Amino acid sequence: MVADLLFNNAGYQGHFGNITNYPVGDFRRVLDINVTGVFVVLQAFAKVLMEAKQPGAAVNTASMAHGGAPNMAAYSASKAAVVALTKTAAKDLAVHNIRVNSVSPAFIGPGQMWNRQVELQAGTPSQYFSDDPDEVATQMINSVPMRRYGSLQEVASSVHFLLSDASSYITAFDIEVSGGAT
Repeated sequence: MVADLLFNNAGYQGHFGNITNYPVGDFRRVLDINVTGVFVVLQAFAKVLMEAKQPGAAVNTASMAHGGAPNMAAYSASKAAVVALTKTAAKDLAVHNIRVNSVSPAFIGPGQMWNRQVELQAGTPSQYFSDDPDEVATQMINSVPMRRYGSLQEVASSVHFLLSDASSYITAFDIEVSGGAT
């Protein structure tokens, strides 16, 4: 049986820092993992389905950082590329009845990723965030209109919807799981 669903969830945040001193090697690593990795898996998935003449659906993980998160040049660029890749792939694969969408989570917690992002933002000199992790957490939550971070379950529900028949006429779309954050 050919697998007809793909949750393409690759992500590496990389270094936090101002663009003027961001390490080029880390920038390349972030793009390689977050963009090239998503591309390679999506390409292989599509080829298998096309050979089997089977419809399918893929969901790529992007991020609300695609709008340009402070101190996260590589990650932001990579996730913007994932959204663009999603839209291009959706158009290329629609003729083969393969839908491609993405989800863009904002702040998701609690857990290691939330804690890491708070700590790294606090440790990076910036006009946007305090150097106190507790204050950074408050600043980040206060930037979300719903005044909370999202849960893994809320992201999973969006992915499930995009992979289900309930979204059979949706392709080239990015769902922002963001509590209203932009």
